[in-house]
Amino acid sequence: MKNTRTKSVSCLSILLSTLLFCTLAFANPPGSYTQTCKNISLTGETLTASCQRMDGSWKTTKLEFAASCVGVISNVDGNLACTGPTGSFARTCRDTKVVGNKVYAACQRINRSWVNTESTFSGYQHPLTNCDGKLVDKPACN
Repeated sequence: MKNTRTKSVSCLSILLSTLLFCTLAFANPPGSYTQTCKNISLTGETLTASCQRMDGSWKTTKLEFAASCVGVISNVDGNLACTGPTGSFARTCRDTKVVGNKVYAACQRINRSWVNTESTFSGYQHPLTNCDGKLVDKPACN
């Protein structure tokens, strides 16, 4: 009986350790910013960090919708930047691809159906929004 209990406790310890490691390992979105930023945290969809500038000074910066960044998150002279489109569209779109300044995705409409759509985007850190299955290059539908 003692061996069974020990095995159960060991398995539970391994499971908890693995879950803790996975939670810590995937808490923040990946990107080169992790090499030149510190005090990195993700709260909701906003990434906050203190990032080093070109002159060596540090700046506290935020990137909204960081978890939905289609490109790479980088430190651009003390500012967090997504090299591709970002925005709330990622909550209701899937199979997103970026080719040049065009974004292609399947987006959900209000009636829950899916439609293939595309849009140009103005540049990094510019938010895209899903407006009833149509991608628009602005932060809101209205």
